[in-house]
Amino acid sequence: MESTASKQLPPTTKGNMTRPRPLSTFSSASPYVDILTPITPPTITPSLTLSTTPAPPVDPENGVSTKEMIVDSPPEGGLQAWLTVAGSFCITTAVYGLSNSVGVIQPYWAQHHLSSFPIQDIAWISGANIFLCLFLGVQVGPWFDRFGPRWLLMAGSLVYLAGLVGLGFLPEESDIHVRQGVRAPGVMYGLLMLLWGIVMGSGAALCCTVALSVLAHWFEKKRGLAAGIVFVGSSVGGAAFPLVLRTTLPKLGWAWSMRILALIVTSLLGMGNILIKGRIKGRRGSGAINFGCFRDASFLWTTVGCFSMCLLDFGLGSGVGRLVAGAISDKIGRFNTMILTTIFSIITTFAVWMLVETDRMWLLYLFAALFGFGTGCVISIGPICVGQLTVPNKFGQYYGTSYSVVSFS
Repeated sequence: MESTASKQLPPTTKGNMTRPRPLSTFSSASPYVDILTPITPPTITPSLTLSTTPAPPVDPENGVSTKEMIVDSPPEGGLQAWLTVAGSFCITTAVYGLSNSVGVIQPYWAQHHLSSFPIQDIAWISGANIFLCLFLGVQVGPWFDRFGPRWLLMAGSLVYLAGLVGLGFLPEESDIHVRQGVRAPGVMYGLLMLLWGIVMGSGAALCCTVALSVLAHWFEKKRGLAAGIVFVGSSVGGAAFPLVLRTTLPKLGWAWSMRILALIVTSLLGMGNILIKGRIKGRRGSGAINFGCFRDASFLWTTVGCFSMCLLDFGLGSGVGRLVAGAISDKIGRFNTMILTTIFSIITTFAVWMLVETDRMWLLYLFAALFGFGTGCVISIGPICVGQLTVPNKFGQYYGTSYSVVSFS
């Protein structure tokens, strides 16, 4: 029995048990472990340095780190930045300027194309144009943040021009009872609503949302001044286009007047497409409508303020107010400027408007200029106040969502 047991023991157990066997003599496939061989723990060399900096938070809307969303500070100037401002100026001159010319176009419809309709029904056409221009920003804004300005601006320009060119093919008053398909007054109303209200309104939403949102790519400290310059374009166009129409409509008629406008607008939109450049790469996400920004109380109340002030916007004098308020806001703050101009408008109402009488009509013109100066600031400062509540690559979503509410004013 003893000899049998000794044969079953591993070689290291024979003889002297205190003498270890060299480790090199073991095979990797050996089932035995030499318990007497000292084991030296491996030395671990750290391959990386642990950082105590906390991980950046994650944006719940897009599921990406906010560190990926933070970009370098805007350049606040430079050739391309100001060329982008010039391009946006051209866009607002063409789109907002033509929308502001409805004071000439709408009476012409009432006298010729839609003479059987009351003026309040005709006003729905221009109202649909402005409404869609602002309301559709709720979708265009996220698209801008996702895809950038290039293709959206190009698509908006083509859609807008398609509607304007289509207006040039509508018959004159003398042809209404001759051409087939437009004998019924309702058909003419429907065509004007389709072309001016829906098609041009949709194109305007694409163009103007891009033209205003792209400013956040280039400016932060000077964004108020840049926005003021851009919004002056609407006043320039609102003064220039009526002068053109008052000359061409009596002499050339409706069709050629629209074709002349189409040539002017094509030039302005073309310049805008060439000059406007985006600087921030589009953020990841679907580009879908997102109302999550309303969870921010500051955003909610800013939107309410813009809604209220847009109810009071005056055309006369507002162009100067937009530029001056934009420049001042960069110095004293955007919300501070909004508060001061609101107070100015209230004082003007009680100090001038309450004194207007038939023998002092000059006070009416003074009130229009002063009140327009005060309320005009909301056009340029409102979007900047909204943009101050978010990062540049989410400006489109915040601006478009806010002004989709303002569209109901």
